Amino acid sequence: MDDLSIIDQFTQTFSQYIDSGFGLIAGDVGYLSSVLVAIDITLAGLFWALLAEDNIPAQLIKKVLYVGFFALLLSNFKGFADIIFQSFAGLGLKASGGSLTAADLMRPGFVASTGFTASKPLLEKAGELVGITTFFSNFATIA
Repeated sequence: MDDLSIIDQFTQTFSQYIDSGFGLIAGDVGYLSSVLVAIDITLAGLFWALLAEDNIPAQLIKKVLYVGFFALLLSNFKGFADIIFQSFAGLGLKASGGSLTAADLMRPGFVASTGFTASKPLLEKAGELVGITTFFSNFATIA
């Protein structure tokens, strides 16, 4: 339990493989998104032609905004995810008042080491109070 940096190495390797894998399928995701957008617009056009409503331009603008927003989310997902992570990490770290930084949260081995260091004295004291005979002699302390 002394070297918890192996978790950091695993996380770094895993993240590199995931990031490279998403780069490989970006073309397929773009093609699939384009096909889905084309199907959505085609179905919307068919419904507009069959319903004969007067409010078609407003519905067209609404549909374009929905599709555009979805495309924006897909194309900038990594940036949005980073912004959200940094925001929540900053809020949590400010609320806790600790000495950790947002970069430290991306190192799970460091976080585990900090938790292990903080809990070690508590676990040692609990170990002193637990046992078959010591339980009854320390019952007032435990309760």
